Amino acid sequence: VKHSGMRSFLVVLPASLVAGDIYLHAPRGSNNKLNEVSNNAQNQARLFDSQNNAAGGYQVGDNCDPVCSNANGQYDANTPGAGEGQMYYYEGSLLHIDWTIQHGCGSGQGNVKCNVVLQYMCEDSAPGLRDGKTTSRVPATPEGEADPQYGLHEPLSWYKDCSIRERNRGLYTADQNLGGTRNRAINTRQNPNGDRRGLECPEERDYYPYWHPTPWRDIAVLTDDLSRCGFYQSHSQNVRDYGQCCDKEYHSITNGKCIQPLNEDPNQGGPNNIGECQSANNNGLWVESGRWNTWTPRCEATPFSRDNHLGNAASAKGGGGDPMTDAPHFTWRVPGEVLNAMRAQEATCVLRIRYNISTADYDGWNGLDGSSATSDAVTSVFNGVNAKIMNNPTADFVGFSTNPEAQTAYPLKLNVNTAQFGRVFEDRSHTFKIKRLPSNNPCGIGRIHNLNVRGRRGNIVQVYPAVEYDFVPTRLEAHEGDCIHFQWTGSDANPTGNAGNGRRMTDRINVVELGSTARLGLNKPAKHGYRDVSNGVLRYTSYSSMFSDEATVRKMAYIGQDVRCVNGTCVPSLRCDDNSNDENSVNNCKELNAAPGYFDGGLVRMDRPGSFSYTSTRNNDFSNRSQKATIVVHPWKVALAIGGGAAGILFLAVCILLTRRHVERYPDKKVAKMRVVQQTLGFCDFCGRRLETSFLVRYPYTLALLGLCGMLYAIGFWMALGDSDPAPTYGHAKGFGRMLDVLCNVIFFPVLRNMTSWLRTTPVGRVLPLDATLYFHKVIGMLIAVATIGHIAMHYVRFNWQASSGSGETVVGQAIGRWTGISGHLIALCMLLMFFTAAERFRRRKWGKIGGHSIFVRVHKLWIPVLLLLWFHSRSFWHYSLFPTLLLILDKLIGRMRGKEPLTLVSAKSPAKDVLHLSFKLASGRRFKFRAGQYLFLQCPAISTTEWHPFTISSSPWERTFSVHIRSRSDMDWTHALRKVLLPEGGVKQKAMPARASLEEKYQRSQGAAMRQLPKGAAGNVPADTAIQVGGHHLYVDGPYGTASEEVFHFSVLILVAAGMGVTPFASILKTLAYQAKNDMLETPLKKVSFYWTCRDQAEFNSFKDIMEGICTDPYLGRMFDLNTYLTGELNLKSISASEKYHQFAGRPNWSRIGKKIGDEYPDDDVGVFLCGPAAIGTQLAAMCKTMNPVAVDTRSSVADRRTSRLDVHKRPRKFVFHRENF
Repeated sequence: VKHSGMRSFLVVLPASLVAGDIYLHAPRGSNNKLNEVSNNAQNQARLFDSQNNAAGGYQVGDNCDPVCSNANGQYDANTPGAGEGQMYYYEGSLLHIDWTIQHGCGSGQGNVKCNVVLQYMCEDSAPGLRDGKTTSRVPATPEGEADPQYGLHEPLSWYKDCSIRERNRGLYTADQNLGGTRNRAINTRQNPNGDRRGLECPEERDYYPYWHPTPWRDIAVLTDDLSRCGFYQSHSQNVRDYGQCCDKEYHSITNGKCIQPLNEDPNQGGPNNIGECQSANNNGLWVESGRWNTWTPRCEATPFSRDNHLGNAASAKGGGGDPMTDAPHFTWRVPGEVLNAMRAQEATCVLRIRYNISTADYDGWNGLDGSSATSDAVTSVFNGVNAKIMNNPTADFVGFSTNPEAQTAYPLKLNVNTAQFGRVFEDRSHTFKIKRLPSNNPCGIGRIHNLNVRGRRGNIVQVYPAVEYDFVPTRLEAHEGDCIHFQWTGSDANPTGNAGNGRRMTDRINVVELGSTARLGLNKPAKHGYRDVSNGVLRYTSYSSMFSDEATVRKMAYIGQDVRCVNGTCVPSLRCDDNSNDENSVNNCKELNAAPGYFDGGLVRMDRPGSFSYTSTRNNDFSNRSQKATIVVHPWKVALAIGGGAAGILFLAVCILLTRRHVERYPDKKVAKMRVVQQTLGFCDFCGRRLETSFLVRYPYTLALLGLCGMLYAIGFWMALGDSDPAPTYGHAKGFGRMLDVLCNVIFFPVLRNMTSWLRTTPVGRVLPLDATLYFHKVIGMLIAVATIGHIAMHYVRFNWQASSGSGETVVGQAIGRWTGISGHLIALCMLLMFFTAAERFRRRKWGKIGGHSIFVRVHKLWIPVLLLLWFHSRSFWHYSLFPTLLLILDKLIGRMRGKEPLTLVSAKSPAKDVLHLSFKLASGRRFKFRAGQYLFLQCPAISTTEWHPFTISSSPWERTFSVHIRSRSDMDWTHALRKVLLPEGGVKQKAMPARASLEEKYQRSQGAAMRQLPKGAAGNVPADTAIQVGGHHLYVDGPYGTASEEVFHFSVLILVAAGMGVTPFASILKTLAYQAKNDMLETPLKKVSFYWTCRDQAEFNSFKDIMEGICTDPYLGRMFDLNTYLTGELNLKSISASEKYHQFAGRPNWSRIGKKIGDEYPDDDVGVFLCGPAAIGTQLAAMCKTMNPVAVDTRSSVADRRTSRLDVHKRPRKFVFHRENF
């Protein structure tokens, strides 16, 4: 590599003369500090070349009991435990590495190009690795290397080889003087003089990946250009060997050890490439070695941060971090391969971070000022006189025109140091240990998270560019069953004048959970709740701690001040003086003065899901400094249990289904005759019959809806765990709230009449339960009521919990003291009114002037303010509501455009008691287009200007007029009022004109003389085909809208079932079928139409008797039409006359018999079963249809038959398809 074009990959960092650039905060970065009682490092050459500001870094951790000081209160490095607060991390645990940088980084940082490289080194490649006891630099001698007083990172042999080996002459050095004897690997562009810092090799420090074996293992490379990741990972020493020249004789006699041989020319460095190494003059041995045989380093984008700003940064991964709170960081899974390599239980290691930047002027990959003598990199061709950039260049860079009178050439000087155009900054941690997991590991298969502390004593000015106290990470996310290793270290050697709380010069930290809503803005700790292991009693029920027992709560809060432990045996320390207010007294346990600087809380298993905010009582000093953080424990056990249970039930159901199919197809097989199989299938049939009659499976989509609610509740609960509110019921409130977010939008879909009518014409209509829109509207309303009660109840329990926890807020203040509370109560009030007025009993009755359908309609319009309030009540509601609201508005606009069509009343009559028959035309003269079985809405402004009521069209689309039959009992407010308006005398077959005269009188009485009068003589002389006008108003129609009855034309065999007035859609359908049969226009060739009509009495039947008898005698439809009437009420047999045109029965139909008869007559045809009637009949018909739908059975008797013939399993069996009218 002597003259190679080796890229300077790692050494490209920004040109800056500011000393101080990257600072490692967690693990505790040294920046060459040890235990000096000063804000500045005393010896910046002690261990490595950081090129940082000496004020950065942290003193080594202490573990004195209780403080490392002499009688005068001064720091004493000879106190037992001084410098021994060494951190350790278990193999496989997750360690949050945290740093800050001065000059910015990230792919969006246009001012610099950068890389960050993380590595670690352990004692297997660096024997004697230690922090040391003195700030002096280790001598480069065997005696210095062995002296424990000196800090030692790289071994002496590593530095000796570097100082002998020739430098890589293919590297870019600009105009720096590296000639003459400056030809060793210790001489670099950043360090031309070869100054020694510790035993670090300057060339290896400045370049990555290095081309000789190093003692460092790679952790990660963070780059602003991810396209280079492949190169970095493939060239990592983790996965490949590198070559070095070894003294052949030494290699032989030491059984493979290597030292760098000298060059034959004493003025030249030792060989650094295979050619010179193995030349006859040098007689060296080129050895490829160094591969660590471990994972490739992770390669990720660098977190973005701006330059000239030593502080927080946005996440490198996008969305995973908060630019307001996150410093640049990386989560490292601590490896255990060094323990395997050493066959040891623990190993001492050190972590290194290098920050490499260049300006846009110098890109080590793509050239210098856009030009390059090589294909892709800046190399030695730009050195010396060929350097494109010189130190502090002076010239007319702007290009001013010449002006002799000015007597100046307008030169400008640029601040350029070519030793720093492309620069590396570095920081290292104090030493730490990697340990094996303990044999009594409480975590099981759970992960281990390290929770540590960064920062040191002092205010922001005194500690800069280090930081004040903070927990790391500030937001730790774990899962139920994971462990957290609570551990931190601090120093007793902080400068005397540094600001802080507790004993001067000392760092002390504890963990105490916050109370109330645990928002980080609050500062009062909580009274913890925990279960006493001895008697199972839950104490302090107002709050439940993230820790499982009182001992752990006390240990984290008091950090062991109350006990003294020796060799695992702990006794009361008796050192705490609760009355002491002396901040410097070691007996003042309130200030944590009796605790050492190092604390190891051990592995704590997190078994309680939730979000827990906590603080350090000593360092959290509002308006001066804040030390708070949050732990979020996500649940998975409940989800796993539910998921596993669901999977088990599904597996069992599939097994039972396959077994049933096998038994039905092969009834003579051994499996079908097994007693356990028969008993199991019999039990399943019993449960199935019970389930069929239950509310849950009235429709298969009901279970899907309930499952959706359960999933929404779980999602809301899960997401609430990330919030900073640890109230026990907070997650439940959010779970119910998430249900309401969706349900309060889904409830509109079943009542979007125009959309559902359109969907019936598409293939989607065969999948969605469009026949049950009203049912699902009611079910969703019930679910909203349940979710609302749960949401409110959980919040009120939460308010009470917060008030009892000392938040200073009353329950009432929390409930209605904020907009969310006010709007929530208004929403609940509106929903309550809508819910009660929608009840069947309320809509069907009146208590004086209260009740009735009109009140229901008016109150139900509260959905508009409810929807508006929901948009402002919940921050997330609009996410779910935007599309449904737009769809709702569109449906209403379509209804408005097609609705309010004025009508001409052709006739109004009462064919039977409590039945009103109305015939209409459109006042515009246009034809009213509809399909048989559809329905419309009527409005009569004379009764109400806001009410629209649905009625099935009872006429055929082929008739000149369209008609409706309306039930108008006295307990039906709107329809009875309409009857009284149109037929005030209760007459049968009344013309419309007397009705008009009645309306005139009605409105004159109700509205007074101001009402516009009808024309004189209108009472009996105007033709019937005239629009009814009352006070200037018409009857209006909106529609038509589709129903399930429209599907009747797709079947050749029909069973039509009507109860009472439910005959109206079938009257229209039968008239239409008769017309189609007469004109040979049937959509599906009809084979059989069986009509079953149940009535309470003969009078009810007489209202449609003429129509039915006419169809029975119709020459085109009569031969395939079968009319069956059932009178279910009290009968006077003498008053009933038999008819030969149809069948008459007393009692109720036997649907099983009827279904079997039709099925036997038409075994190969699908049968359409249509109902317009009560739910009880619907349940019976649904059961009949299920019974009549067969399963294919293998009727081949012998094995030979099965071998020679095939069962036609692809032939679809006949089906009974059930449809029920709903609107």
